[in-house]
Amino acid sequence: MKSIDSENQISCLVDYGIVYSKRDMIRILRDLDRVEYIDMIDNLSVAKGEGFVIEVYANSYDSTIVFNNRLHINVNGFDFLKIKTTPEKIIELISGHRIIRLKPLTNILKSNQAAIEEEIDEQRIALASQFGCDNEVEMDYTDQGNL
Repeated sequence: MKSIDSENQISCLVDYGIVYSKRDMIRILRDLDRVEYIDMIDNLSVAKGEGFVIEVYANSYDSTIVFNNRLHINVNGFDFLKIKTTPEKIIELISGHRIIRLKPLTNILKSNQAAIEEEIDEQRIALASQFGCDNEVEMDYTDQGNL
């Protein structure tokens, strides 16, 4: 029996886990809309409120800014991201002694279903063309009721 090489396994997170990859952090955060945030330093709350995640990026020159009910998040300013769903869905951005805790306030499935379906279709088309197999990918997603 062949043993599985655990070093070559791609991680799979379902409802909880720690994310170190900046790319994965962006993928998680960019789906957020309206959030409740708490900024904690040494586990003491220094700021809290509600806002909208306006942009998520990774570079070495822009700050993470939370102001005027808007969040502009630079994932390069954080060591890792933690997700958990019990007792409620929470995302924590962690950098040293600072934690920015985000609690989603909108259900993405209910708030903009049409936009989500359009984005999924665009990603499927992009993947199909990227792998050069457009003719092998079934692109008929009209029967959504059986999911």
